[in-house]
Amino acid sequence: MILERLGLRQFRNIKEQSLVFHKGLNVLRGENGQGKTNLVESIHLLTHGKSFRTNDLETMIHRGDFQGFYLNAQFEKSQLSHEVQLQVTRNKKKLIHNSKGISTSFLRKNFPSVLFSPESLMIVKDSAQKRRELIDDFCVSYFPGFAKLMAEVKKLHRQKNVLLKQVRDEQIDLKEGNQLVESLTQLFLQKSAQLCFLRVKAIKEIRPVLLQEFLNIMDDHYGDISVNYLASGDSVLEFTEEQLLNAMYKRWEELKTREVAVGLCLVGPHKHDVQFNFNDHDARFYCSQGQQRAIILAFKMAHIRLHYAAHKVFPILLLDDVLSELDQGKQKRFLNYLMRTDSQIFLTTTDATAIPEIGERTIFEVNDGLFV
Repeated sequence: MILERLGLRQFRNIKEQSLVFHKGLNVLRGENGQGKTNLVESIHLLTHGKSFRTNDLETMIHRGDFQGFYLNAQFEKSQLSHEVQLQVTRNKKKLIHNSKGISTSFLRKNFPSVLFSPESLMIVKDSAQKRRELIDDFCVSYFPGFAKLMAEVKKLHRQKNVLLKQVRDEQIDLKEGNQLVESLTQLFLQKSAQLCFLRVKAIKEIRPVLLQEFLNIMDDHYGDISVNYLASGDSVLEFTEEQLLNAMYKRWEELKTREVAVGLCLVGPHKHDVQFNFNDHDARFYCSQGQQRAIILAFKMAHIRLHYAAHKVFPILLLDDVLSELDQGKQKRFLNYLMRTDSQIFLTTTDATAIPEIGERTIFEVNDGLFV
């Protein structure tokens, strides 16, 4: 998949610009604060439907403009042309594909991208939510229907929270409210078990590839890398979908009174964790910062390989200032690997001379929101 053209209007510090990209490596070079990451963010919005920096759409509107912003992309995929647009007005967004409205799920499924950023390299020791998002991002691109299932689970989660608050605040009859909570919980946990089972399946399939990629980055045999999936602090990696459902339902039976008291859903995929292990030890505490970064780089490389194996399409790769996190040797190995994937790459840097001479490229000089 190739992003051929990109149009931006009133986005961040980019007032209006239209750009044509190389099918291989596109280097965005400029000093800090000039707009390199803004362009990467715009591509992420057009492939994920959301920013990797904020959930507040209004903060993305160009300074001095009070209407909104507009992004337009021309993709080439399987020898077919696709136009994707994002229109934002006052915190409301509209996604359009070839003149038809689409959902974020459709966008993520059909126009994949993989982001490497300094923040993403900290996921090993970041919050459980960030590690869940890492797995979910892989699942969306790997399993057909996962994006839709995830949207359904999130919707049921929101509905249950609203209902629990109504019961807590005595806005509805307690008996009737508890019956409604139980009915909604059953549906929520059924969908949740399906989602969690796919997370577990994804982890099992990515683990051997993850180890291979980790050793490629480290250029030596440092030890064994594995991934575990935890619910209520216990591994459920070998659970069936039915066992996952039963475990979550049992946990809900223990916490349902507490849920009503606090007005929040306390059981489900939003409470699970993904654990990276190095030689059977939790990588958060056992690995150096460099090793933790290498684990996430390896995970994303494995994501790329498995996505291509499943769909025969390479996702777009977004590398935002990630080279500054690696020493020169790892930079070269990392870029050598990426250039062999046939993925289109967008790389931000303050110094393009540090990039090894690998393949053809287009270099954009970035200055105060202008790309030339």
